[in-house]
Order: sequence, then structure tokens, then C-alpha cells
Amino acid sequence: MDDIVNRRLLQYWLERVSQIIVLEPNNNPYSFPILEYITKSCALVRIIQSVSARHEQYSSAQASVIALEERGKALESFRGEMDRLETTPQASLLTAMLLGLSHGANDDMADFGKQHLFAARILIGKLLQHTSNLLEYDSLSRLCCGMYIYWDMCTSFLVDPDEEQEFNSLDLSIAVRRMGRWHHPMYGYCTELLFILADVGRYSRQVLHSPPNPTREASLEQQLLNCDACSANSSLERLYGAFRKHGLIFLYRTSGSNGLFTNTDLEEFSLEALIHHYAVETVHLLLEIPMASNHLNFQSLPLLTAGSELKSTDSGLRGHVLQRLRAMYSLNRLPANLHVARLLENCGAYRTTAIRLSGYITCCKKDGDCF
Repeated sequence: MDDIVNRRLLQYWLERVSQIIVLEPNNNPYSFPILEYITKSCALVRIIQSVSARHEQYSSAQASVIALEERGKALESFRGEMDRLETTPQASLLTAMLLGLSHGANDDMADFGKQHLFAARILIGKLLQHTSNLLEYDSLSRLCCGMYIYWDMCTSFLVDPDEEQEFNSLDLSIAVRRMGRWHHPMYGYCTELLFILADVGRYSRQVLHSPPNPTREASLEQQLLNCDACSANSSLERLYGAFRKHGLIFLYRTSGSNGLFTNTDLEEFSLEALIHHYAVETVHLLLEIPMASNHLNFQSLPLLTAGSELKSTDSGLRGHVLQRLRAMYSLNRLPANLHVARLLENCGAYRTTAIRLSGYITCCKKDGDCF
């Protein structure tokens, strides 16, 4: 094992990179506690060194050479370990997750490490078969289960329904219930909320390919409204509020009007006005979280959803969103955050152009011009 360890890159992971995937640096099972698994998995060592190399050099060309070499060796080792059943499901899940994270440093934003997500689904299925009854007590199994749920939530909209693998979602639903209000180092107490958001993402993608299901939409709305995701920590409470509104915006934007929706806010706002209202509230919630907080690392998804719904009159808020995304990049050095900022800049430009064009057409019609 010593001949493959790059001590500088490993130390850099332990002290710096591992901090970007936890809420609190002092509660970080991905730092020094991970050394127990490193001795058992060459693949885990290799992918940690790959991610460290990219992070250390802000994904520069020089870093890419080392990172790609290490990732290639990680893949080779991972295949061997899986074939020979030489490693624990927990170490394998972490390796798969980091392989997926390593794709987030690529310039190709369409490449989100889908194959590694599918591998993680197989691994989590096997883990739940053997440890689902221990999830109330086994913190390591809960850690791995929560890692997968967070990853699945982030990517659920990106997977084409035709590519979805068969997966026993009932086992995962039972696991979420058994985890209860356990505080996960990555995201805290909101396991159930993340599980629901993953379903919202999958449903929203399915609607692009098949007719909507109003009953399913109403059920998802109720789950989001009733989910008990709360925390005594004010920053976490704001983060959970932002994620809940992210889910509702996503659902309402996908579904349009649905007579089965029961959200009482719809009595005060039209659906379009409510989407904008939630977008503004989401941004305000996230802006209240200090820039220096590690919670900043988990804001990109709700910022993208809310930021895309801001109007041209919300230019000040949009500026704050872009500033926060750039601060996130400075903190975690993931190029995806810069990509999100560019998407939102383009979205703002399109909205402004559309409003100007609409105004021009209105003026021309008043003047009697023909088209």
C-alpha cells in the first residue's frame, strides 16, 4: 500500500478536501477516520488522491494529468476489488461517490458520473439487504445510506427514465424511516426531505417523456409540505427551508396548474406568482447563512432553481446569487458552481431580452404596425 500513497495528496484530503462534504469540520468521518478503510482499498486511496490533485490546483491542466492518472488507476483497482469482493460495502460506496464527484471537475457538464451512480445503487441495495435492521444503531451504515440519498437527490432529474435501473425503493424508504432524525455529517437531519426531493426530480424528468400524473403531483406536494425537517441550528433551518421551496418550485414549474394541489399559499397567490415568491424567499433564506459557514457548500441546487425564477426587477438579488456561487467555488473549487453562475447569467439575459422584445411588440401593435 505504501508504494501507491502520495502522502502530500492524502494529507491534503484529510485536512482540506474532506471538509467540503460535511457541515461541520469537527464532525468529519471522511477525514482521519477514513484511514481505517484506506488500508483495505487501493481504489479508495487512488480516487482520494485524484480528487485532491484537482482541488489543490483549481482543476488546472497540470492537476488534470495527475488527477486523470489517479482516477484511471482507481477505476482499475475498483473493478478488481468488486470482482474479488475484497472490500467492504462502505468503502466501495465512498469510492463510487468520489468517482462521481471527480466528474464534477470536468469541463463536460453533461458528464455527471452516471455509471458510478448506477454502481452505487447496486452497492446500496446490497448494503440494505444485510443491514437494514441495524440502521437504528449502526452509524456507519447510516452514513453510507445518507451519502447515497444525497447523491441520488442531486442527480435524480438528470437520469433519463429509459436508463433507470430496477431498484427496490421500498427498502430505501424503510431505511429512511429507520434512520429517523439521525444527524448525518453531510446534511444534518433532513434525510426524509432529501428522499422526497429525489422523487420530485425523477417525476419531473418523467413528465418530459410521458403525460403528467396529477394524483402523483398532489402526493409529492403533500410530502414536501408535511415533511418534518427542522433543526435548532438556524443555518440548517434556513437550508432546509430553501430545499423544501426548491422542491415545490420544481414541482409547480413541472406540473403547471393542478386542481388537486392543496397548498394554502395558492389561496393568496396564483401559481406563477407563488413560484416567484418562493424563489425570492429561497434566495433570502440562503443569503442569511454566513459566507464563512461550511453550509455554503450545499446551496448550489436551491440557488440554481430559485435564481432561474428571478425576474429582471430582481437584479439585486440575482447579483447576490452570482456572488454567492463564486464564493462557493472559492471554498470547494468545484467548476460546476461556475457553470451554474454562467447559466443564471444567461437566464437573466434571456429574461431581459424577452421583456424588451415584448415591450417592442406591444408598442408596434399600438402604432398599428403589422407582422
